Amino acid sequence: MMVACVAVLAAAACSDQQGGVAGPTGADEASPWVRPPQIDGVTRDGGVLVLRGGAGPNARVVLRAPDAAAVATTADGAGRFELRLPPLSGDVRFTPEVQVGEDAAVSPETLVVIQGGAGPVVLIAAGQPTVRLDGGDGLDAVDSDGATLMASGRTNGAAPSVNINGADMSPTAIGRGRWRAVIGQSGPATITVNGKRFDYPGAGAAESFVVERAGAGWRITWPVDPAGRQTAWLPD
Repeated sequence: MMVACVAVLAAAACSDQQGGVAGPTGADEASPWVRPPQIDGVTRDGGVLVLRGGAGPNARVVLRAPDAAAVATTADGAGRFELRLPPLSGDVRFTPEVQVGEDAAVSPETLVVIQGGAGPVVLIAAGQPTVRLDGGDGLDAVDSDGATLMASGRTNGAAPSVNINGADMSPTAIGRGRWRAVIGQSGPATITVNGKRFDYPGAGAAESFVVERAGAGWRITWPVDPAGRQTAWLPD
């Protein structure tokens, strides 16, 4: 039976377009002349988080946070950059952007560092699966908009075996070496990936940005335009 895609996550899953996603509430539109940065990895150097990613050649990459000083670096001639974060405490949100002269391009993704880096480090975006920068093969995140569940993770090349509440899923490759599986359900769920069981505790009820422990993992809830919210659960 064909099911119409009506929810935020379902609409994203039905779309073949991978770029141009809507950003978190309040994000500015990216400039058509400047490529926004894309963070694609994180490592730990002692107590310091080192982010790496791509942007335009020699672009000025800036991370801005509501309650912390901006952090910046310059990409090399190939557009690659590394950015060392200062010591952090608590849960910090960064908005990645590129500045070239007076022009700027804001990423549709928000970088979230949980517990100063002691917890997960992720990229969130409205209607898209959460990208776990510190994850491994298997289940990285479960996103929900209250009507749809989207499980996602990394793959070593082979399609993972995914089961949600007894239903065998057919994961879809989505780039960045990642997969996703979408089901039109809400509420707590039992998810099995390559034989490993995860007990998803359900979506959060907060109306504002909240990071909290939920079951055996972390849960992020954030508002999404025009009047919705999205939750990402990150298993331990």
